[in-house]
Amino acid sequence: MVMRISSIQAFNNGVSGIGRNYANVIRTQEQISSGNRILTPADDPVASVRLLQLEQQQAVLGQYKENLTAAKNSLTQEETTITSVVNVLQRIRELAVQGGGGALSADDRRSIAKELGEREGELLNLMNSRNARGEYLFSGFLGKTEPFQRNPDGTYSYLGDEGQRSLQVAGSTNVAINDNGERLFEDVTNANRVLEAAGVNNPALPTPPLPATTIPALPAADQRVFMSPGLVQDNDAFNSDFRADEPYSLVFVSGNEFRIYDGAGADVTSEVPGGGLIDPLASGGNVINFRGMRFQLDVALQAGDNELDLDNLLADTATPGTPGINTHSFTLQSAPTDFAVTRASTNNSAAIVSAAGISNQAVFDSQFPTSGIVLRFINDTDYEVYAQPVGPGSPAIDTGTAAGPYPSSFTVFGADFSISAPATVAGGDEFTVQPQFQEQRSILNTISRLRQALESSPTSPAGNLAMRDEVAIALTNLDNGLGKVLEVQTEIGARLNLIDTTEIDNEDVTLVNKAVQADLRELDYAEALSRLSFQTIILEAAQQSYVKIAGLNLFSQLR
Repeated sequence: MVMRISSIQAFNNGVSGIGRNYANVIRTQEQISSGNRILTPADDPVASVRLLQLEQQQAVLGQYKENLTAAKNSLTQEETTITSVVNVLQRIRELAVQGGGGALSADDRRSIAKELGEREGELLNLMNSRNARGEYLFSGFLGKTEPFQRNPDGTYSYLGDEGQRSLQVAGSTNVAINDNGERLFEDVTNANRVLEAAGVNNPALPTPPLPATTIPALPAADQRVFMSPGLVQDNDAFNSDFRADEPYSLVFVSGNEFRIYDGAGADVTSEVPGGGLIDPLASGGNVINFRGMRFQLDVALQAGDNELDLDNLLADTATPGTPGINTHSFTLQSAPTDFAVTRASTNNSAAIVSAAGISNQAVFDSQFPTSGIVLRFINDTDYEVYAQPVGPGSPAIDTGTAAGPYPSSFTVFGADFSISAPATVAGGDEFTVQPQFQEQRSILNTISRLRQALESSPTSPAGNLAMRDEVAIALTNLDNGLGKVLEVQTEIGARLNLIDTTEIDNEDVTLVNKAVQADLRELDYAEALSRLSFQTIILEAAQQSYVKIAGLNLFSQLR
């Protein structure tokens, strides 16, 4: 078979061959100059897909690295702030111990109160600290809202929420970068949850005595027996046992013996270690442990009292001969929920809304928001209720009317409020209502209460005992608050340790990622140079062959 090749076909084949060989040489030179084996996906489709996946993983690891840096900076600043808080609280605790000294004068206590006030302000500033982005550290999700605010009555309210921001720092690892002030400084166990009132009990009354509300008040000048407000020692026993049968009546039946009756009139004195017997002349007082509570009884004799005849110490100077210590009685019951009401500075009226108590405990417990509410008046009688925190799109959870005549009363979710007279509200007025649950007392409120006690405490024996009790309450609550703060500080340390280990893990993964990318992408220079040399030889051979073939034609064979 004879194949005929035309001149143009030979020319085109030669040019195509030279072009292919030249392109191979240029491609190899580009690989050598860039150091990469894969210049386009066509060079290695499988490796190109794998490289794309590795590059995406590297981008994610880069974002994780930025998140780790941001989380570390935020937690480091929070840890530094909390360390300062702990230092201030420890100093406040020292001041509280000093303030409980019975030998202090009123001026001494006021001096301690002044430094306590400065420390209180310092602590408020620390709790309202901001981070480098200008957001409040302890306001939860509400980074632009100042979390702690001092009310006109000296109490404090928390205006943040219970949110906790977090960042993803690894494939399945998120780390919290802040702690809200509700958990840190507000939800502190309050040891002082029982109210006690002193009264005078008629010894002629039958046993058990009449309800505590019928027992007349004891004149302060005639009071010989003093009872501390009480500290919760066992929270479970207090909630299950003490609260189940309140109010209680603690009644002295002689100069050295008392009886305790529950709300139904049953004698429960047998539950008290010692069976109700005390030593009225004990210098350190008498401790009473009852249903999760710890009380202290003290007998403070007055001038002219006969300590050998305690039963006949006069309790009522207006009625000579009336038996004394054995007429003392105390009413004990858990303190009700209080409220802090704050009016907005932009209110159009001078009206003041105040809390009057809880009229329906069941409704209050089930419906009243624990974070508090905002009362927003839409005119001079009608209002809307919003749950805290309130945002631009927050819906009203209730509506109501507070019409005159004033003072006007109204109820919100079982809690009663009143508007003072003669001022009336105006449309646009807002009032923030923060429930003060007795189970918790914020650190700031504990300090504020202690400072006010130091400022106003008299230096009489009764005043010294009252001051001692306030210090005992403050120290217990401060210890509870310090324990909460130190617990969170420990958690922050654990998060920082997690960040450090995650950084190491991510760096290891990044190194492996880059090594695999290098294996897939980078060029083997020895192989590439050898290939370039070979391709150059082929190109030169193709060029020389083309010259010789292009010179062949029919006319060169004619003689």
